[in-house]
Amino acid sequence: DGAKSLSIDGRMTISNMVVEAGAKFGIFLPDNKLKNWLRSITNKPYKFITPDDEADYEVKFEYNLSNIAPVVAKPHSPGNISPINEVEGIEIDQAFLGSCTNGRLEDLRIAAKILKNNGNKINKRIRFIIIPASKKIYLKALEEGFIDQFIKAGAVVGNSTCGPCIGGHLGVLGENEVCISSTNRNFKGRMGDPTSKVYLASPATVTASAIKGKITDPREMI
Repeated sequence: DGAKSLSIDGRMTISNMVVEAGAKFGIFLPDNKLKNWLRSITNKPYKFITPDDEADYEVKFEYNLSNIAPVVAKPHSPGNISPINEVEGIEIDQAFLGSCTNGRLEDLRIAAKILKNNGNKINKRIRFIIIPASKKIYLKALEEGFIDQFIKAGAVVGNSTCGPCIGGHLGVLGENEVCISSTNRNFKGRMGDPTSKVYLASPATVTASAIKGKITDPREMI
């Protein structure tokens, strides 16, 4: 039931991240939510592929989602996971929201909501870089007023690109700098100087941390 409740944007994030757990890809069963989403973006024909009732699986896992709290991946691996309370309070130099993992419209909406509910200002000491995942998302965010809001809050909004996720541009980390990022990888030196540290987190955690200037549990700010 938990998977069914996820938005398409949320499913995309999980499908993106399963690669970091050693899988080749992550599949969600197609449903009406996916069908409606496809109708909104294309008129090309498609066919859903679903398992039959007697399908056999190598391993099955069940999770009680009500027990899941925010987590953060510490340097220098996406698998170096810890509950947010174990890293809360660590000061940051930069927060990055975006990339193929968490730069979709839903992610930007979450950031906009948290900023609005907390004075719409980021910590003056840090950099907050936001990069929408595509041109279409950028334009939609512009239409909904998010881009203007982010800039007024003190963030820098870039064009759709990998940006600092691969140490490309606009947010490359300097010596000993600390970044909290909504991207999918935090390998040593990936975002800049090899002495820098990258913590991976959700868009909500990244935004809350940008406001406070330190790693922050977003639940107290939503």
